[in-house]
Amino acid sequence: MMTATFKTTKARALGIICVVLAVIIAVILFVFGGKEQPPAQEAVSRRVTDNKSRVEFISSFGWKPEEEPSSVGEVLIPQEFDDVLTQYNELQKAAGMDLTPYLGKTVKKYSYAISDYPGGGEAFATIYVYDGTVIAADVSSHTGGGQSSIDVK
Repeated sequence: MMTATFKTTKARALGIICVVLAVIIAVILFVFGGKEQPPAQEAVSRRVTDNKSRVEFISSFGWKPEEEPSSVGEVLIPQEFDDVLTQYNELQKAAGMDLTPYLGKTVKKYSYAISDYPGGGEAFATIYVYDGTVIAADVSSHTGGGQSSIDVK
């Protein structure tokens, strides 16, 4: 059996340990670090208190609404969804909203003409507001473009 020994000073041993630790840290940073995270997308506030904030909400999705609503009214969300409302609610869920908590509630409906609908034609952004919060929103074309979630441009 063969045994190897070597002599070193405490300072030299400490230096070797520091170099080894530096190499380990560099390897860890190389393997796990350096991956730049994409910036988090700012959440769009669904709180609306006046016309300006409603226009800003619609604009935050890239649409260009008129400054004043073309119509304002009230809508009763039924106690149960039929097939059409079920599909509409799925559209809302995809955009991070859900009408289910508002079954049986009366909500405000604001429609704004938008000037930048793809393909042109008459189009509107409509938001539904309950107690100062947007609970649903969509964009629809009255000239054949159909209806889509407000976040699809």
